[in-house]
Amino acid sequence: MRVSRNEMIAALSRAYEGAGYPIGDYEDAAQLVTWSHMCGLGDFDRIAIPPVSPIDSAPELVFENDDIAVIDAGGADVCQHGSLAAHLAYSKAAKSGFAIVELANCSYPELILRNLSLVAQQGVFITAYWKDQIGSHGASFEAGAIFPHYWSVQEANESKTISTVTIVCTNQPALLADAVTRQAEIPGMKRVEVSATQLAENYHQSLEQGVAVSPDHWDELNASAWPILVASDTSSRAGAGPG
Repeated sequence: MRVSRNEMIAALSRAYEGAGYPIGDYEDAAQLVTWSHMCGLGDFDRIAIPPVSPIDSAPELVFENDDIAVIDAGGADVCQHGSLAAHLAYSKAAKSGFAIVELANCSYPELILRNLSLVAQQGVFITAYWKDQIGSHGASFEAGAIFPHYWSVQEANESKTISTVTIVCTNQPALLADAVTRQAEIPGMKRVEVSATQLAENYHQSLEQGVAVSPDHWDELNASAWPILVASDTSSRAGAGPG
């Protein structure tokens, strides 16, 4: 089945709100999942439905200097702290020309791509790489780009439930090219690559034709919004509508 982008975002927002995400965070999570899924990366198919409750702890800044920072997410998913990590990388790169930020101990690392897209659109080169249960992944954005060049190497590891996302941000393309080359070197392993052009085509096709989702997964998603609903009784009906 296919649903509109707005329907997808609304349903995911309700589901994340039902899981306990605060206002703002559940909307951001819905945007991250929808954007990545529309790009053809299938992230909606891999998230837990209903979403896992957010981890109620602040990220810890483990190390920082002028151009490097390490943030411990404490097991939280990227929906909670990905924007912080991406914008910290951008802020440092704006001052020194090159920055590396690691977001350690996080889950759903692939959902950081929309955060990186928003940073890239501010005119810097940015890339990220990580490992998860499927294998190794990387994505690189040209300065000003909306969509990245994406690659992956399948190397299943079911025990890999927590990841570290390494973000490299710079205003100097030669430095980014060197960093991308180094992190992409996996001898003897076949890489699957998807161009920025293809991801853009996937996104716009989903925008025009609807976002492809399985009926069962869609039903589970909508059912997970029940915690935010209230019973229909005299009291709730009296409080409905304009104040």
